Amino acid sequence: MMQYYNISFWVFWLPLICVLFCLSALAYSDTNDKPLVVTSIKPLAIIARSALQDRARVEYLMPSGLSPHDVVLKVSDIRTLAKADLVLWIGPNFEIRAKKQFTGLSPSKLVTALDLIYPDREKNVVDEENDHHEDHSEHDHDIDPHIWLSPTIAKQLAKALSKRLDLPIVDIYSDQIQKDTINLLLPLKNRNYMVHHQGIGYFVNEFNLQSGLSIRDMLGKQKGAKTQFNLRLEGQKLGVNCVFIEPQHGDKDAVAMAKDLSVPTTTIDILGVAYNDELPSYESYIYGLARQFSACFK
Repeated sequence: MMQYYNISFWVFWLPLICVLFCLSALAYSDTNDKPLVVTSIKPLAIIARSALQDRARVEYLMPSGLSPHDVVLKVSDIRTLAKADLVLWIGPNFEIRAKKQFTGLSPSKLVTALDLIYPDREKNVVDEENDHHEDHSEHDHDIDPHIWLSPTIAKQLAKALSKRLDLPIVDIYSDQIQKDTINLLLPLKNRNYMVHHQGIGYFVNEFNLQSGLSIRDMLGKQKGAKTQFNLRLEGQKLGVNCVFIEPQHGDKDAVAMAKDLSVPTTTIDILGVAYNDELPSYESYIYGLARQFSACFK
């Protein structure tokens, strides 16, 4: 009787196990046949995922809760770069402490976003260095590197990635979501505020908002005491409504500024920290930033 049950067990379960194993192998093979796109930061991964959808694997290297300017890549990150079919980063004066690992990659698989959006940038740098007017880093620091915050630029990046991988071009940001976002922000176009870090310029320009006063510079570096004092005076004069804080920066100076101005602090999450491991659509990401911005004025 025991032998009968054993035979029945294998007759029933063996074909099922084989089917499951074959399906698993096929799924694994399908996943690994897709090109691997690696980005430096999460917002670039959001753009890549929205553009390439399920036709590619998309990963990002730098934790969204840390400033990309200060991140040092791990050995495992360097291995991931080596395996990638395509790598997207901002440029050497944004991912500052990791630039050697990116610039050491083959040009055939590296996409430098600032070069793509500002194609004359490299020529200008060479001309200026030959004339001994300024060095490369000084030139780059004149360019706002937070280009992912512009839907117009994000669509250019998405198109470029799709072309490099010979994949269909997908519209990652529709006219309808643009209208919805404009309508949400339209009542706020003349309102004043202060930002912790001078990083939302493209977003402000895209939606015709007022430029905010900034506590820190574009790379998140603190300004001097005199500048801080003048910022308080200017904030009082303009009647700022709140101070925006980004999760990747320490907030002690921003909280002190808000306290002196008697205004609240609120979060604007340009690196997508709150999404944890999820990569939302680019539309959801931008509309989410618009809702965070509007929360300052409620």
